[in-house]
Amino acid sequence: MAQTSPQDKQKVSLTLDRDLVQEIRKHFPGQGLSTSVNALLQDTMAQSRLRELVGEMEAQAGPASQEAYEHVLEQWFTDE
Repeated sequence: MAQTSPQDKQKVSLTLDRDLVQEIRKHFPGQGLSTSVNALLQDTMAQSRLRELVGEMEAQAGPASQEAYEHVLEQWFTDE
């Protein structure tokens, strides 16, 4: 994740579910809540952009075959 300067930040106020805040703090111990939420939002946006890209690719070429999915999963999850 790229570091940004304070000038690239915007202060906002959010109201979050108490249980969610506790889970975030537990998942990211020793890290500030703003930093943790920022990282989670960046990940969520990256996943959203990836879904859009896959949708565009499927619209052009059709959906991937089960074989293609299995091949990708093999590459991602096999020990080297």
